[in-house]
Amino acid sequence: MKKLIFLIVASISLFANKGEMQILQPFSSTCPKAWLDDMKTIAKNVEIVTVKSNKGIKREVGVPVEIQSCNTSFLNDFVFEGNVPVKAIKEFFLSTPKDAIGLALPAAQNDKTIKTVYIFFDNEKYEEFGKYK
Repeated sequence: MKKLIFLIVASISLFANKGEMQILQPFSSTCPKAWLDDMKTIAKNVEIVTVKSNKGIKREVGVPVEIQSCNTSFLNDFVFEGNVPVKAIKEFFLSTPKDAIGLALPAAQNDKTIKTVYIFFDNEKYEEFGKYK
């Protein structure tokens, strides 16, 4: 099983290097169409891959449990957990901090008017990145 997860993560990294986004989405969740349309403004191609579970992948790529959400996306060697607002992703790419793995919008933030996005690092630490409407 670990070999399979490694191969999936490795192939995702190769795919993401081409400026294309791959969204791993469990059978039990759906992405809002508006969010998917937003992702198409920052990626050449957006591919949704439906998986039985993406918990193992989240663990392998270092998404802290406290800030996990439904889907896990890969773009330009970075991880975007949940429905991270496009504005946050653009700001992240303007000045990516050293050792950053990506951004997360935890599931608990999905229904809030102002959403708190977190940045997470390769040492399993995370902190607030910003607030977005």
